[in-house]
Formats: sequence, structure tokens, C-alpha cells
Amino acid sequence: MQYITKSYDETHNLGVEFASKLKEGTLIALDGDLGAGKTAFTTGVASGFGVTETVTSPTFTIVNEYRSGRIPVFHFDVYRLSSMDDLYDIGWDDYVAQNGIILMEWASIVKDDLDYPYYEINITKRLDLGDDVREISIEYRGEKL
Repeated sequence: MQYITKSYDETHNLGVEFASKLKEGTLIALDGDLGAGKTAFTTGVASGFGVTETVTSPTFTIVNEYRSGRIPVFHFDVYRLSSMDDLYDIGWDDYVAQNGIILMEWASIVKDDLDYPYYEINITKRLDLGDDVREISIEYRGEKL
């Protein structure tokens, strides 16, 4: 599926709408350039699950946990990791076992080694159409839902 958003709010709202279609244990692999809107989309997904904390990019912490919603939301930023082994070292299996929603920014670094079905979301800045315009593609990778 392809979407065009024209503002932060539209990107956020697309995340909220997308969250309504998700079930516990879903993994979402996000990719896009710096400032493309990965965290805006993630904020929307978290809002869709009732998260009340402020969602921020976990650039330096690797993972932020949000537990105020209906189910836990785990927001990873794997930009500073070099392999899936690094994820296992910080407790990846424990996060997966909690059956929450996992959103992973910069997922291209590890997604070839993911052995779970996941949504692949690519966000591209469309500066040719305007400063805040984003093209967002969403595809499911894995077993049929």
C-alpha cells in the first residue's frame, strides 16, 4: 500500500489508523532517511494503542518502552547496531516474548536476519512535492495474516 502525507499530523494520523489493524506481537520495520518521519509514524501507532507518554526517538538508548497503553509498545532504533547479535545482547527475545508492538527504526540494518513476519514501512521525503510531503509504503513480509 502507498500513502502520501502532507504534514506531521497526517503522518501521525496514518500511524494511528494503521495501529487499529494490528494485533499483539506485531513487528514493524521502519526505514527512511534522517527526518523522514519514522518517529512521527511511530508516535501515531503508540497513540493508537493508548500510549500517553511522550514518544521520542531512542537513538542513544536503543529502545524506549511505553507501557501506559492497552499493550506494551517497544520502540527500537538500531542505527548504532551492527548486527542482529547486538539486538540479542540487549534482550531481543525478552521483548518479543512480551507480545507487545515492536517498532524498529533503521530496520534495514537487521531485517535480513529477522525470523519473524513483519510489516515493512519505508518513508521517503518528497521534497519535489513540498517540504512536509512524505511517501509511505507499507508491505507485509511473512505468512499471510
